[in-house]
Amino acid sequence: MNNGLLVVNNLSYTIDNRTIFDNLNMNIKQGQIISIIGSNKCGKSTLINILGGIYHTNDMITIGKVTLNEKSKYGYYKKIGLINKDSDTSSERVNDYILEEVSRRDNNQFNYLLELFNIQNLLDKPLSRLSKDNFIKVEFCKALMKKPSILLIDYTNIDVSYDLKKVLTRVYKELVNDKISVIYTTNDINDILYSDITYVIHDGNIIISGDTKEVLKHDSLLLKVGIELPFEVDLSLKLKMYDLVDDIYFDIEKLVNKLWK
Repeated sequence: MNNGLLVVNNLSYTIDNRTIFDNLNMNIKQGQIISIIGSNKCGKSTLINILGGIYHTNDMITIGKVTLNEKSKYGYYKKIGLINKDSDTSSERVNDYILEEVSRRDNNQFNYLLELFNIQNLLDKPLSRLSKDNFIKVEFCKALMKKPSILLIDYTNIDVSYDLKKVLTRVYKELVNDKISVIYTTNDINDILYSDITYVIHDGNIIISGDTKEVLKHDSLLLKVGIELPFEVDLSLKLKMYDLVDDIYFDIEKLVNKLWK
C-alpha cells in the first residue's frame, strides 16, 4: 500500500444486492484538490459518505495512521470535515445564530474562517434569515473549525451558485496552502477544472485517474461514459492536434489570447 494522506484499499460496497464499488482504490496526498466525477448514480455521493464515515464498510480506509473502524472512528472523524446534503437544512433553523452555530473554542481559527469566507457582517443574523449561499459558508466554517486534514464535499446534492463556487475555489487554494486536502464530487464537468487530480467513476470502478489535464485528454472514453468536455477544453484539444496551441486551456480568454499572439 502506498503511503498517502487518505488511502482506500480494495473498497467493495453493496446496497440492496447491487454492487456500487468493486475493489476500488484511492491514494490521496496532502495538500491536493481532488474532483470525483461520473455518470448519474455511479456512486459519487455514496463514496463521499463512506469516506465521511456515514456509510459503514469493513474495508481499509485510513487517514494518516488512523484507520476507520469501530475502535478508532472518533479519531478518524476528527481528521475530516464533511459537507453533504444534510448540511443544506437552513429552512429547519429558526433562532440559531452564527456565533452559537460555529464553535468559538479556537478564537484564532474562528476569526480566520470569518475572514476567509467574508462573513464577519453576518454574526448578528439568525441562520434562518441567511441566503442559501451564506448558510453554506457557515456550514463550511463549522466543518473547518476542528482543523481537519481532509475536507469532503458532495456537490451532487448541494445547491451551490456559480458565485459561491468562485468563492470556494479561492478558499480551496488557501486550504491547500495549509496542507489540507479537498475532495469533492460533482456532476458538472466544469467543476473539475479547479482540481489538481480527477477520478472518473463508472460501473463501480475508477476508469481514469490522475492529473486533471491528463484525464481530459481521454475525451473519447469520457464521452463513452456520458461526460462531455467543457467547450474551451474540447477546442484547445482540437487546436493542439494541429499544433496551433501547445497546451490544454481551462480559460477561454487565455485560449483566445494565445491564438492572437
